Amino acid sequence: MNCTLRRLAALAACLLPLTAAAAGAPAPRVLVTTAPAMLRTLNEDITVYGKVEPDPERLRALTTLRPGEITRLWVGLGQRVAAGQRLLEIATAPQARMAYAQAQGKVASARIQLQQNEDLFRQQLSTRGDLANARQALANAEAELKALARQGAGRSSDVLRAPEAAVVTQLDVAPGAQVQAGQPLLMLGAQRHVWVRLGLEPEEVARVHAGMPVRLQPVFGGAAIDARIAQVHAVVNPATHLVDAVVRLEGDAASGMVPGNWMRGAIRLQTRRTLAVPRSAVLGDRAGSYVFVIAGNRARRVAVHTGIESDGMIAVSGQLAAGDAVVTAGNYELGDGMAVRIAAEAAR
Repeated sequence: MNCTLRRLAALAACLLPLTAAAAGAPAPRVLVTTAPAMLRTLNEDITVYGKVEPDPERLRALTTLRPGEITRLWVGLGQRVAAGQRLLEIATAPQARMAYAQAQGKVASARIQLQQNEDLFRQQLSTRGDLANARQALANAEAELKALARQGAGRSSDVLRAPEAAVVTQLDVAPGAQVQAGQPLLMLGAQRHVWVRLGLEPEEVARVHAGMPVRLQPVFGGAAIDARIAQVHAVVNPATHLVDAVVRLEGDAASGMVPGNWMRGAIRLQTRRTLAVPRSAVLGDRAGSYVFVIAGNRARRVAVHTGIESDGMIAVSGQLAAGDAVVTAGNYELGDGMAVRIAAEAAR
């Protein structure tokens, strides 16, 4: 027993210096990276996608006023055309030419009848009623002839030309096709007038309104365009299951837009001047959001309220001031009051 006690006393004597050294050693310090909180202008944007399409208010359907046959076609679907450029040639149908010839005959006959009635009236061999009926018959025959002339029935063929610089957005005929009066032949969309129809999630609609700035960027590369929202629709588009927000482009801004091209839009919801920190500086738990501020090489937990985010920065408010050094890396290892080493100082 005495031997065992002597051994324990000797072991305690050996461990005592180590325990004392450990008690006097400084606590380990966490290596962190910091950045200053600063006043910045932050923009809140939402990103949406959509397609370029011809401005429906500037679409023009070309039709024929008489039956005929398409004899020549100079354009194709999607082709750009200049003002005055030939589009197609249509030959007047035989029945339309015949109707015009018959109308000419009616006019000639009505004139002869009127002349005869005037001669008889001067000889007191016809009444004023007969003379009035003859004049009315001539007026009716002339009106019918003018209507057929306006329809082009008196011409053997016509060439349709583009009324303005446009894109052929729809083509419904081919050479040899028989067409009827009023039948659409093709559709033209004005070149320098397009819409960009962007899709909004239904929950975002309340935050977007006409007049808001939007930056448009072709998805597959191209120059960005600054524009504004022209209108926000109030129903869900059944094709996309999103709500349409329309951007109208005109002039030079629209000249390079190709209908059907995909576009990405960044809609600017708000711009604020606020205190901001890097997004990585903000942590959260059941108590809410917080950051660690370094003062005297120790970390102090500070509760914050967060706001809009932009370009990796986030707006914060609370017991925080511009210039305070907040921890941006290493903060997950920290607790309130812990000692730290700042990365830049550790490198020196």
